[in-house]
Formats: sequence, C-alpha cells, structure tokens
Amino acid sequence: MADLAQRLARGLLERLDALTDELVSDIRGENGGYQEQGRVSSADLWGSCRDNMERVMQILEGSVPGGGDGHDAARFTGTRRAEQRVPLDALLRSYRFGGRVIWRGMAELARHDEELDREQLLDLATRLWTVVDEMSLEVSKAYRRTEERLHQLDAERRHALIEGLLGGRAREAAFAEQVATELGFEADGDYLVLVIELAADGTSGIATPEDALAVHGLRSVWQRRGQTTVGLIALGQRDAAGVLNILKPGVRARAGVGPAARGLAEIGVAHDFALVALRTLPAGEVGIAELDEHLPEALLTRSPELADRLIDAVLGPVLRLPTAERDVLLETLTVWLDVNGSMAAAASRLYCHRNTVLNRMRRLERLLGRTVAGRRNYMTLSFALLALGLRDVGDRSAQRGSGESRHLA
Repeated sequence: MADLAQRLARGLLERLDALTDELVSDIRGENGGYQEQGRVSSADLWGSCRDNMERVMQILEGSVPGGGDGHDAARFTGTRRAEQRVPLDALLRSYRFGGRVIWRGMAELARHDEELDREQLLDLATRLWTVVDEMSLEVSKAYRRTEERLHQLDAERRHALIEGLLGGRAREAAFAEQVATELGFEADGDYLVLVIELAADGTSGIATPEDALAVHGLRSVWQRRGQTTVGLIALGQRDAAGVLNILKPGVRARAGVGPAARGLAEIGVAHDFALVALRTLPAGEVGIAELDEHLPEALLTRSPELADRLIDAVLGPVLRLPTAERDVLLETLTVWLDVNGSMAAAASRLYCHRNTVLNRMRRLERLLGRTVAGRRNYMTLSFALLALGLRDVGDRSAQRGSGESRHLA
C-alpha cells in the first residue's frame, strides 16, 4: 500500500493548486460558518486549505518536512479560526470537505493507474480518513485552547472596562466610546449603579439580577469587587423606581444606590454615592438604601472623623455619665426632638409626667452647656444623635467580625 499511497499522493501534490481551488469553492458554497463577509478572507482561506491538504498528502507519502508529525498546519488553523470566531463545527466540516476533495482526486488518479490493487485502494481510503480524523482532532484541540485563552482575555478586558467606568475614566471621550462599543452601552444614556454586600455565607447578595432585568428588556453588567457586587444598569426608557422594584425581591444583603447617572461619564460619581448609601443601613439589615432618602446619614457617613467630633463636642458630657442615667437622657432628648419640642407629647410617648420630661431637659441643658431650643440647636442635636446611632451600628458590625471599618468613605 505504501507504493500506491506515495504514487497517488505525489500525483495530487502536482495538482495541489487546482485541488485547493476546488476545496475553497466547496467551503464557500456549502459551509455556512465561512459565508459571513470579512470573517475569513479569500487569501487566508485559500492558503489554509492548501497548507492542510499538502500536509495530508505529505503524511500519506511519508515526506513531512523535518520528520515532524504533520499537524502543524492543523494547529495553526485551529488557533487562527478561533481568533476569527469561526464556529468550531464549521471548521471541522471544512476538514471533512478537504478529505472528500483529496479522495476524489485519488479516485481519479487511480482510474488511470495500471498497477492499481483494489484492496490497497480500500486500505488507502481508510488511511486517508484516519489522517483527516487525526488532523481534525488536532485542529479541535488548538481551537479550544485558543478559545479558552480568548475567553479569559475577554473577561479581563471586560473587568478592566468596568473598573475604569467606576473609577471615572469615562470622562475621557475615547474611553467612553470604547465602553459604548465593547459593552453595548450608550455614552449619553441613563444608568443606575447598585452596590450590594456579599451575603453572610460569602455568596452574592442578590439572586440572578442580570436574568431578572433581561426579562424586562434591560441590559446590565455585574462585577464582584472585594466584599461587594456592583451592578451597572442601563435604564433606557425605564424610571429608576421601576427598575429597583424588579431587583428588590432578589436582594439578600445590604445594598445602596444613588441617583441615576446621566451618561457614562457620571458612573464613577454614582458608584461613590451608592457606596455611601449602603453604609447608612444598619449591619445585618437586608434591603436597598436610596441615597436621597438617607442624605443626613450619608453626610455623616461620608465624613466619619467630623461625625466623631460632632458626637464628642455636642454629647460628650452626657456620654460620660453612668450608663443608666445616660440612656434615660438620650432617650428623652431623642423623643423630644421627634415630637418637635412638645413636653406633653414627649411625656405621653415616654410614659412619664410632663414635669419629669421638663426636669430631664433642664438637666441636659446644664450638662451640654447650651439651650435645646431653636432651629440651629435642633439641627445640631439631631445630627449628633444620628451620628451616635451610626457609630453604634459600626461598632456592633465590627464586633460581629464584618471586617468593614466605620471610617470607610
């Protein structure tokens, strides 16, 4: 069989260019994966078909240059077609077409071969298709290796683009255009940025948000960042409240969201606002905090050092009292502010006599060294109590081992 294989392979090598034309025609006409314009150029396809058929015939003839395995062309083709996003099944089909073209050429030559042994021809057919199968296996391996590498690169590139967005790089026109092209976002569209803590078990704090939004025709991307998951949601024609209502049932941890970003350039600011909004929620609470509904807490959270100074400067003398006395006075002050300074209303809520409230408030004024009446004093005391509540939440969170500092801004 060796002599027959060598004779036929040598004869086909002399007709290699014509066989290549035939194979290219078959692929272009019958293989849909190669019909998309621009995916594989004519010159690229022709050169690849020629190289691979030449290797098949060299393997059959036993004349592979350098004594190699002859699969170099297949590996190169597999890598190249993966980079061009040609479907793998279309690529493998082209190798079957190549085997068919070679077999037709061999059959034509065999018809005029006086030394032909029919049994040898059948053995040669088996050998030919074994070689084609081996090359198909090599091309498939190379394709999958390259595909895996490209997927990794795509994921890293996507990650880098999102990180750039969150860092405010979209203020650069070129970067915003790149994001719009690669992530499918409109540069001047409206976007929500949602920041969600991981759940207690370390998993995502929101269940399948991308799928939940896609059902409603909303595009979004989600990325893990440290102990949070960040979602960028293109609002399109939807309002923010409607989109949040879609997401709320799947939330399993603390989450924060700021006002909608007007264009990609504002996403960095929207992300900062979402982080601040998240930190206004008590530790362990489940839900989405909207920044505009927690602005006083947000101001204090954004400047924790000033919040600490506010607590110490305004409430310090009360906080240094024994615990029981301190708690009674702080509760009385909180209730009194809640009822707009009404002694009667405060007494009713505290289940005590009006004079008792009056005496406690006078004691507070002596300790604090200031009157509690007046708009400015109301505001100062209210902010100090709010800051104290946020600090207590932060302290309890730290005790639970959350790992989140209350001084994060």
